[in-house]
Amino acid sequence: MSDKSAAENSPTGDLDAADRRILRALQADGRISNKELAARVHLSESACLARTRRLFERGTIRTVRAHIDPEAVGQGTVVLVGVVLDRSTRESFAAFEAAVRALAPVLECHLVAGDVDYFLKVRVRDIAGYNRLHAEKLIALPGVRQVRTFFVLDEIKTDGLLAV
Repeated sequence: MSDKSAAENSPTGDLDAADRRILRALQADGRISNKELAARVHLSESACLARTRRLFERGTIRTVRAHIDPEAVGQGTVVLVGVVLDRSTRESFAAFEAAVRALAPVLECHLVAGDVDYFLKVRVRDIAGYNRLHAEKLIALPGVRQVRTFFVLDEIKTDGLLAV
């Protein structure tokens, strides 16, 4: 294996200290200008822009988004949903995953090991909104045998940043 392919296959790829400084700065503030970013990470503006572009091109930086206040857009209730499928086959998992991707209230979907097959993170207006989603969509997803609902009482940490 060449040095380059070993670096690309390592958990951190070929990121150097400057790349990591860029990633930390952009995680903290994705709206920062290249000029300010370059100053923060101690690079020239052209070098900083080239590195940032490379991080996007390689998929290290997937996207830049606004962090919206859920209450302001009527989605203040968070629900964690454990889903058990009736079969554990590639086909049943694929069908479920394709269907759940189409549900806008589902923010996250994780295949897990344990008593359930998937955990979903859902945002809705209120309990009545979740009840409608559950009755009309969740229990009708392909292969669903059981749904376990956990209403979030308080969100303690929701802005986790990756340690880079």
